[in-house]
Amino acid sequence: MRGIAIFLSFLLLSVIPALAAAPPHVFDTPMALLEYAYAPYATGNFQDDNQVLYSNALNAMFTAAEANVSDDEVGPVDFDVFVNGQDYQLSDLKIGEAAPEGEGVTVPVTFKNFDEPQSLVFHLVKESGGWKINDIESKTPDQTWRLTDLLKPGADGGPDNSGGATDDTN
Repeated sequence: MRGIAIFLSFLLLSVIPALAAAPPHVFDTPMALLEYAYAPYATGNFQDDNQVLYSNALNAMFTAAEANVSDDEVGPVDFDVFVNGQDYQLSDLKIGEAAPEGEGVTVPVTFKNFDEPQSLVFHLVKESGGWKINDIESKTPDQTWRLTDLLKPGADGGPDNSGGATDDTN
């Protein structure tokens, strides 16, 4: 009996740090999801885990859009949707209050990217016990787009295929 208790204690001690280090895959609140999404822009510690942020429907749209892109093409979304541009230098990040929308919520996010004001609206749904991004739209004047429109077959995000997002950092 004592051997089993020692084994279980050892097992528990080895599992807890692994669980603590794992990125959250269930976001209990819209704020938790968006804080997780924007944290790497402050820390520089980017994970290749956007799939955990997106709803099943949005992930399916990304998969379908990428399947129609040849190896020498960038794809329908050639900019970072979270910063509305190619590069980033974020300041004044503000995540607004969630407002009900159909089966989900919308959350406004504003910030400055290279001192240029940006305004995004995240459309979130509850899925698999947590919040997920179902769509993103830019409300920034002269840079309006909706992610699901960019991912539709045959979609052209504009003359530069960036959905109107511009990169004035060059």
